[in-house]
Amino acid sequence: MIKKTAVIIKGNPKYVEGNKEAERFYNRIKKFLESLGYQVVFDSGFSHTLPPMADLWIGHSRGADRLRFAPKGVKTIALGVNLPRSINHPQDQVAISDCYHYIFTKEMKYKIKKVLEII
Repeated sequence: MIKKTAVIIKGNPKYVEGNKEAERFYNRIKKFLESLGYQVVFDSGFSHTLPPMADLWIGHSRGADRLRFAPKGVKTIALGVNLPRSINHPQDQVAISDCYHYIFTKEMKYKIKKVLEII
């Protein structure tokens, strides 16, 4: 059986690299997706790059900018950013990298399941 694939597109490396909270956040998303049967990889989300092809792209913070380049058929979800239909922690100020910016919430899990048509 072929597993579905997902790419987690990380935010700005200036705030992500060496950040334990960010690392935990991305790994929680990864484990959640794996529990849904997805094979998951990370993408650094650098400007002028295209994440690998997958069934699902989840863009966090600056990484959500890459979602606009998703090929037809790729489902997309934006987290931690001021974009229409994005989902954020209620206390995340988005414009700054605070502790709430790296909390994987129940609402985020719900949105992922909804987009994946699991619920």
